[in-house]
Amino acid sequence: MAEINRTKNIITVCIVVVVLALIIWPFIYIFISSFKPLKEIMSRASFLPVEPTLKNYQTLLFARTPVRDFPRFLFNSLYVSVFTAFFSLVISSISGYGIARNRRLRAGLISKFLLFIYVFPTVVLLVPIYKLFTSMGLYDNLFGLIIIYTALVSPFCTWLLVSFFENIPRELEESAGIDGAGTFTTFTRIVIPLASPGLVTAGAYSFITAWGEYMFALILMSSNLKKTGPLGLATFTAEQYIEWGPLLSGSILIMIPVFILFMPVSGYFIKGFTAGAVKE
Repeated sequence: MAEINRTKNIITVCIVVVVLALIIWPFIYIFISSFKPLKEIMSRASFLPVEPTLKNYQTLLFARTPVRDFPRFLFNSLYVSVFTAFFSLVISSISGYGIARNRRLRAGLISKFLLFIYVFPTVVLLVPIYKLFTSMGLYDNLFGLIIIYTALVSPFCTWLLVSFFENIPRELEESAGIDGAGTFTTFTRIVIPLASPGLVTAGAYSFITAWGEYMFALILMSSNLKKTGPLGLATFTAEQYIEWGPLLSGSILIMIPVFILFMPVSGYFIKGFTAGAVKE
């Protein structure tokens, strides 16, 4: 029996290693290739760079033109992502708390509707949103991107935070009420701090989603200097020629903030997605 379990464990570990290798391999290849000169990238003679260089990163960061300014693209992505995370947290924390404390809302259509919006194919909204934002003067406006990103991530963040708010004992809020705390004070000083793991999870999800979004940015932004990072990467490709060096190094620079943000809060992510699985 022990031998069978050992064999199962070895097979499981091997499968996990293979799957992880398949997932991580493209990122490793892009990272290593970003330090190769163009001739080595095109020849694919060796996996590791024979003549490692930082020229691709220097070209990306310092070769600015009126139509291409990658540091500006990254700043635009940061601006949109930070405010998307802020607004989505404000909206989802209020709505999530309301649903968690109201059984009719929790068991009714609103809770199910939030999940439906999350799985709804947003591609069918491209043309209506383009028309709407054009008529409202929000076309080619970064604030318009913040609005649409907030609308896209808030339903899932609300659904996620409901589980955290439900696990906060009502007795704590009742005790605060007895001590004279109002609803706003109880919510901001009692409920929000206790739900901080969920807020961190929802905020990270909102930031990462806005940071890497491409489709809506493509149809809503036209000015070269208002492009976001993913949209700016597309400027390195053309029908006749692709600037592989800056394209690969730009991909790495866009992935770094996601990695830096996700790793410290990865534990909160797991806790956030499993918080509603076990009822105490």
